[in-house]
Amino acid sequence: MRRDVDATQLNLSPSVRVIILLVTMTIIAVAGIFLWQATTNRQRQLVFEIPPGTAARLAAGEEVKVFPSTIVIDLRYHDTLIIQNNDSAEVTIGPFRIVPGQRFVQRYWNPGTYELICSVHQGEQLRIEVR
Repeated sequence: MRRDVDATQLNLSPSVRVIILLVTMTIIAVAGIFLWQATTNRQRQLVFEIPPGTAARLAAGEEVKVFPSTIVIDLRYHDTLIIQNNDSAEVTIGPFRIVPGQRFVQRYWNPGTYELICSVHQGEQLRIEVR
């Protein structure tokens, strides 16, 4: 003889209920961590370093390639532009001055093209394309 059991008729002890609750919360927490990591892993950092001696080489007339004349930022990957000034001289990029040892971090939220003055380039121009 088969007897169907209704879930509302189960008499679970308080300790079993606590265990079920803890297991459920653990599963939800683990799923949340995986989701957060999947989102975090999509973020990219575009890091450019201005090496020591760059200002002196520019002053001597040398062509210095620290970064390309156009930097492409991809909004799908939540790109972050990072410029680290390891030179002994201040650098100007757009309206920003990056002193020696300073790290400049910039996120872009909207597509567009930005034409900036850049003291590290020979033509003093830097283009940032945000797609």
